[in-house]
Amino acid sequence: MTTLHLKDWRRRPSWMQRRWFIGPAQNTNAALLTDWLLSVSLCVCLASILPASTAIWALAGLLSVAGYVWLAFAITQAGPPAASPHLTAWDAALLSFAASFGVQIAAYLGAFSP
Repeated sequence: MTTLHLKDWRRRPSWMQRRWFIGPAQNTNAALLTDWLLSVSLCVCLASILPASTAIWALAGLLSVAGYVWLAFAITQAGPPAASPHLTAWDAALLSFAASFGVQIAAYLGAFSP
C-alpha cells in the first residue's frame, strides 16, 4: 500500500511564491484600514450629535477610546507589534492615538474656532 507524502504537495516555483505572499498582505492592509476607518467614522458620527462647543473635544476623547479598544484587541489577539509585513491592530491603535492627538492640537491652536 502506498502512503501519501504531504511534504511536497505545496511546492511552487519561486516566481509564484513571491506573488502568493504579496496578495494576502495587501488584503490584510485593506481590511485593517477599512475597519479603522469605520471606527473613526463612528467616532465622528457620535461627536457630531453633540453641541459644537464640545464636539471637538468629544471627538478627541472618542478617538482615544477607539485607540484603547484597538490596543486591547492587539494585546489579546494580534501577533507581535514589530516585524510584520502587513498592518496589524497595533498600527490601528497607533493611528487612532495619532488622530486623537492631532485633533487635540488643532483644537488647542484654534483651527476649529469660527
